[in-house]
Amino acid sequence: MQAFVAAGGTGETRRSESLVVALLWVIAAILLIAPATHAMTLAVVTKHVTAGAGTFVSHEINLTGPFEPGGSDELEAVLEKLKARGGTKPGDSLATLSLDSKGGALEEGMRVGRLLRQFGVSTIVRNGKRCLSSCAIAFLGGATRGTAGPVADRQLEIGGRLGFHAFYAPRDGDARDAATSRARGVTEGRATSAIVVAYVLEMGLDPEPIIRALVRPPEEMTYIETAGEFMELGICPVALKLPRMTLAERASNICNNASQGRLPAWPDLVNEYTPQEAKRLLLGEIAYQAGRANVRGGIAARLQQVLRGGRGTDALYAELAAAGLPLPVMRAKAYYFEMPVAGIRKMACMATLTPDDPAQYGVVLITHTGLAKPKQSTPAECPELFLFGHDEVIN
Repeated sequence: MQAFVAAGGTGETRRSESLVVALLWVIAAILLIAPATHAMTLAVVTKHVTAGAGTFVSHEINLTGPFEPGGSDELEAVLEKLKARGGTKPGDSLATLSLDSKGGALEEGMRVGRLLRQFGVSTIVRNGKRCLSSCAIAFLGGATRGTAGPVADRQLEIGGRLGFHAFYAPRDGDARDAATSRARGVTEGRATSAIVVAYVLEMGLDPEPIIRALVRPPEEMTYIETAGEFMELGICPVALKLPRMTLAERASNICNNASQGRLPAWPDLVNEYTPQEAKRLLLGEIAYQAGRANVRGGIAARLQQVLRGGRGTDALYAELAAAGLPLPVMRAKAYYFEMPVAGIRKMACMATLTPDDPAQYGVVLITHTGLAKPKQSTPAECPELFLFGHDEVIN
């Protein structure tokens, strides 16, 4: 680096001026070379993975810092380069975006989320990291490119923090008075909330858990902590340890989650059935509904014949399941839970379990209108979520 010294003056003055100029050049160089500490930063880590007879690449993009205008453009440029490079395993995401940010501009968060769905980029918040506000909004875009379109792919490592809160508009400095500024802020806040809800629906999610966060004061953060919240937002926990529990406790939690918490987790009210008894009980429910609908002959007659002790329980059960009735795959153990209300059955549930594999289970709800699929489900990659109580804090 060369310092330029002005002509004239004493030697001491010239030396002082030289030091000042040199210092200014150093400062200028630092500002040009060092990245701004307040801006979003992206760092790509690429690994080579051997799967079968092939070797593929796996990319993880570490995103840190606030969401500010222009950050999504930088991310898009990175994703375009990774897409052009290719080499990822078929069916995998283009990359995984690891997030660590307190948030920032809402518009940038939504744009990042849409980019993730467009390119098929999964999201993760790792243990000890946090993803808050607009970062959490971006997180919801995590997806893998499936044959029929984007498939949700979001992970939260136990110990990581994912937090949502209400977004607000800044006070209007041009307003005539505080009341006018506040009224305008409320109006704009409602409009912003509507935009956020529309975005959540676009991501294929039930907006109810986000709405719960939006109605709270902006300074209050709503963290994703319970098993039910993980399920509602289609998030898989990473490094989640399964608790020790009996099969009846597992069945109780499965039914609790299948009903979105409407059936309480009361294992003492769960009754064990053999697989054959469970099949006959469920076929009896179908026969009961057929009778209420005044269905005669055909399948109704076959149901009555089987239930009177004739053969063919297994065949008829399989036939009705193949026809689309929500009959669960029958496992080694079956548990039935019924919740009476003033002597009248309001809802019941049948859970079938594999004792040696907690992730292998089936479940069906039994309502006054017949058999029904679970009111909610877990992401395919983490069925073990159903083994925890719906309102149980797991993170």
